[in-house]
Amino acid sequence: MRRTTPLAVAVTLAAALTAASCSSNSGGSERRSVASEKPAADSAAAKEFRAVVEAARSTSVTISESLVLQDDGKRTALVIDGPFDLAHGRGKLLVHAGGPIEQLDQIFIGDKAYLSTRKDQWLVTDRSKAESHHLLRAPLNDPQHLLAQIAATTEVTKSSKDPVFGGTATRYRGTLAYHALTSRTAEKTRGEIDGYVKQGRLALVRLDFKMDDDFAHISLQLSDFGEPVEVTAPPSATPIAPPAKGALAFMTG
Repeated sequence: MRRTTPLAVAVTLAAALTAASCSSNSGGSERRSVASEKPAADSAAAKEFRAVVEAARSTSVTISESLVLQDDGKRTALVIDGPFDLAHGRGKLLVHAGGPIEQLDQIFIGDKAYLSTRKDQWLVTDRSKAESHHLLRAPLNDPQHLLAQIAATTEVTKSSKDPVFGGTATRYRGTLAYHALTSRTAEKTRGEIDGYVKQGRLALVRLDFKMDDDFAHISLQLSDFGEPVEVTAPPSATPIAPPAKGALAFMTG
């Protein structure tokens, strides 16, 4: 696939765990579910930042994402790639990981997510009902959910000019407050979190969290802006509830 070099914006976010009295919204569109985090009066840097994020959410991109997660001393790495039309909620991702499931194919069309670990055998579930079971994970690896969280960043400041993918990007720093951080996380995961208590294109998002021996690091790269994304629903798929445990749940968030 042709690759282009996205320039202009890199993002570094810290997870904020200070507003534990807020509640998350597990339903509705991603644009509405975390919108209440946006401050009433944005700084100039925040306005620039949000404009770039919204521009990314209004087109198609190629997703290149890596995740490094550690729970109870066990570290796992995942790599997620594929084209995604963020404006229309359609795309396909390939998830690579070690363990019981080494590879997972995902197709997103509207509110349906199709999952397959082997050729021509598919499961289908509702995107809007899926929850995340790991801190900073998007339910079903859904990039629209992740970018909705990014759009709700608070305390945005412009940091520096840094080299990113062969070009120079402006780095912004900000905070993911409780509501954005816990949006559509499973009750158990939310409980664990409570216990811890200008023009351009969005090129790179990094999210980091560390508490004692547990940590999560997410890196999301966007490229190939505006390229057409074609996806077709599998001819047959077995309906399932969104995975909540086991290897498939881990592969999907």
